[in-house]
Amino acid sequence: MDSPQLRRLVLFDAVCREGGISQAAESVALTQPAVSQAIKKLEESFGAVLFERGFGGSELTADGALLQRRVRRLLDQIEAAMPAGGRARSRRLTDSQIRCHVAIAETGSAAEAARRLGISQPAVHKAARDLEDTIGVPLYRRRVHSVSANAAGQELARRLVVALGEIDQALAELVTARGEAAGRIAVGVLPLMPQRLLARTIGRLRESYPNVTVTIREGAHARLLEDLRFGRLDIIVGALREPRLAGNVVERELFTDPYVVVVRREHPLASRRKVSLKDLAAHGWVVPQQDMPRRSVVDALLATLPQAPRVLVETSSLAMMMAMLDENDCISLLSRSHILYGNYRNEVVALPVAAPQADRAVGYTTRADWLPTRVQQDFIEQLQAQCQLRRYAAAAPPRTASSPARDAAAAAAPAPRPPARRRARAPGR
Repeated sequence: MDSPQLRRLVLFDAVCREGGISQAAESVALTQPAVSQAIKKLEESFGAVLFERGFGGSELTADGALLQRRVRRLLDQIEAAMPAGGRARSRRLTDSQIRCHVAIAETGSAAEAARRLGISQPAVHKAARDLEDTIGVPLYRRRVHSVSANAAGQELARRLVVALGEIDQALAELVTARGEAAGRIAVGVLPLMPQRLLARTIGRLRESYPNVTVTIREGAHARLLEDLRFGRLDIIVGALREPRLAGNVVERELFTDPYVVVVRREHPLASRRKVSLKDLAAHGWVVPQQDMPRRSVVDALLATLPQAPRVLVETSSLAMMMAMLDENDCISLLSRSHILYGNYRNEVVALPVAAPQADRAVGYTTRADWLPTRVQQDFIEQLQAQCQLRRYAAAAPPRTASSPARDAAAAAAPAPRPPARRRARAPGR
């Protein structure tokens, strides 16, 4: 945001609330020309006419109504982060204070914040002190040579980042409203999520929005969840948590995707119709690291074996795990959909062994207060359609070495397209 823009947004909200520029000027104790100039600059920055002026006041245009909804959500987020008297306090925040505080929270220190912003450390410290004075609560841990955000400061930074993200959402909605087939969505992807499913979803989305920008970020759940809460991601796709998350995020199930025990096609156990627990204990295992949910499932399975098998490698890298399976006669645990549709589907097979957590579910996670744009809502609908058409929940049994022809035919089959549908509007529109 440009330095004066937050104040312009506050004045825009005042005009919407009061019904006219003169009334808004009186409510915020400014002159009418000052408010008029702020609205003019705001319209120039968004490239849109926001009000129709008349003798009776100012009426919102269609573009103005789109922006007003997002500005209201922005101000609500900021006010919610304030202590008592939040509305009055939030109106006194400056863009400089917001930029410096978010930089301190994200980089971990005032010194790093100054380097990121390209300003002096004294300027960052002054903005931090002024912000604390405005809000009236401690936001920082101060040591001899460093300043970092405390828990209250981190939560304020999160809300500020999410709040400012509403303006990016508003810009995307204005572009879509003008008929431009563009937009953006940032997707976090957890390990074992079928990549082809996402690729097909993006392909279908681009048929309606050729200029859409899709950002895919892979990583561990804890890191992706932090990015989601901070507004750096719009959605996380992958295995849902057990127990399910609550609070400021919402999880929705897409399909059931249980774990399966896997080996490479040339493994001595690959052609067996029956595999005993003794067989599983006789071979080395490649397992996830301790901080991964899949590790607890592996540990539960290994605890049922007559003797503890050799653990050859512990890794958080799926690529490394697949390389170990490909080069060695070892065993591991993957998801059923990864065997059916993953990039390594022709290299590994599932053993006829029951694995724990047969009810493992894959779905998507969003912030509870997230309001998607039309493009983002269509991405979710295309994702749901692809899951339904590929029938992940009721997929055929995982591929085995005894059915290569059927596997090849399934892999070569074109992805079905969703039926024609009326475009649904995003919630809240």
